[in-house]
Amino acid sequence: MRYGRPIKRGRDLFGPSDYAEMLNDGAPVWRAGANVSTRLNIEVPIVLGGKTIQPGEYSLFIDLQPGAWILIVSSWAAQTTYDVNNKNALFGAYDYTPDKDVVRVPMTRATLPYSFDQLSWQFLDMSDKGGTLALLWDRQVAHVSFELRR
Repeated sequence: MRYGRPIKRGRDLFGPSDYAEMLNDGAPVWRAGANVSTRLNIEVPIVLGGKTIQPGEYSLFIDLQPGAWILIVSSWAAQTTYDVNNKNALFGAYDYTPDKDVVRVPMTRATLPYSFDQLSWQFLDMSDKGGTLALLWDRQVAHVSFELRR
């Protein structure tokens, strides 16, 4: 995975203010990190939300709903530096549209007993059958399970 790692820096990220508006920063969904779109590279097919995703590179976004967040795996390419004329790739989530979504999966959320100051994506509970993809930031963890297909 490749992603920008924003830092909490004392902000109330998931409090009573409209955190989705703050994190989306004018985009329709959150880029699941900072700056450049978050990228997931997979080398074997995985099953996520009942859908098989073929090996390749994908962008990850999150639709920050008040209850369950929705993980979006997208075939949108990523720009490494912003180019307003490049309509075939995104910088962050600006100009995101759902027409290139591969799958949308609700994430399970929980409150942690400790705070992660810097956003972190983690692969947890890995086995030869699959695992869990988790995002941790502040006192929040949001995760989805996936299976490996060989």
